[in-house]
Amino acid sequence: MSRLRVLVFMGGFSTEHDVSVVSGTGVIRAMNPKKYNIHPVLIEKNGTWIWSSRELTPYQKDNFSVNYFYSLEGKAGSKKKAPALSELPDCDIVFLALHGKWGEDGRVQALLEHWNIPYTGCGVLASALAMDKIKSKEIYRINGIPTPHYEVLHKSTFSGDQLVAVIDRLGFPLVIKDPIGGSSLGMGIASDIEAAGLICARLFKNAKTLLCEQFIKGKEASCGYIEDEKALPPTELRMTTRDYFDYEAKYNGACQEITPAEFPEDWTASIQDLAKKAHYALGCDVYSRTDVLIDKDSKIWVIETNTLPGFTPTSLLPQQAACNGVSYAELVDLIIDKSLKLER
Repeated sequence: MSRLRVLVFMGGFSTEHDVSVVSGTGVIRAMNPKKYNIHPVLIEKNGTWIWSSRELTPYQKDNFSVNYFYSLEGKAGSKKKAPALSELPDCDIVFLALHGKWGEDGRVQALLEHWNIPYTGCGVLASALAMDKIKSKEIYRINGIPTPHYEVLHKSTFSGDQLVAVIDRLGFPLVIKDPIGGSSLGMGIASDIEAAGLICARLFKNAKTLLCEQFIKGKEASCGYIEDEKALPPTELRMTTRDYFDYEAKYNGACQEITPAEFPEDWTASIQDLAKKAHYALGCDVYSRTDVLIDKDSKIWVIETNTLPGFTPTSLLPQQAACNGVSYAELVDLIIDKSLKLER
């Protein structure tokens, strides 16, 4: 049986570049060299792509790190800014270990489709919709998926009076987000009008539109969904030194992740059902992960859906799959197998 040729994309332009490298490293180390001919591809923050025409040896695979890209010399390696994808090694599929802008937002997916290259996970439209928290919330509402009340602020028309009107409708604390920001970096929670104004001023430096959202006090959780597989158990996210699940909580240990969550059975079933509904409402493919909040009245609110969730060996989706008896290596195989069957 011939091996599949797989390119593993990692890095990217977003603030989640380093996490993406860890995801890609984990994927590569987990891949079976008897099944796969593996070619890592690094996209640097400045837009330079680095790759090799030579497949990884078993030793390189098992000991893979980002240093591999900087050890390539001469004809063994290629380094080019914004290459045509026809310059990359031929492959059967690209495994997307990218996160955030220019990875999770549909643009890389569109580029791959232009070159008729299969890739893992969600397609162009679902990726773009899920990345935009305003558009995804509109879709949640249309499909009867509960999501916190929200208002939209536009930089071109923003005024203090407009912010006061939003606060009157949503109250404090007020969650303010860059709607296409990744990894919870572009957000803040305001407890008064002065703080709200400062958060808006900071976020408007990089965003044309802001999402203002009703603050839901309660438990935080996240639940993955894999098409046609046993429902994954949700993970409870218990903050230790942070107020909410931001970048520090996600990646620097300021959050306790409990998988499976110690929730009542009806909570678990509802969260799983909402993760599935959100997946299909957005038109996702293969897998996704949806974040939720549970308020004091046990109502569950959907916050956002991630189309390329963290994929390090200790990330939430692999944790949840492990609870169902699916190892990290098996999860990689599963995603590749399902993605190859898609018709884009």
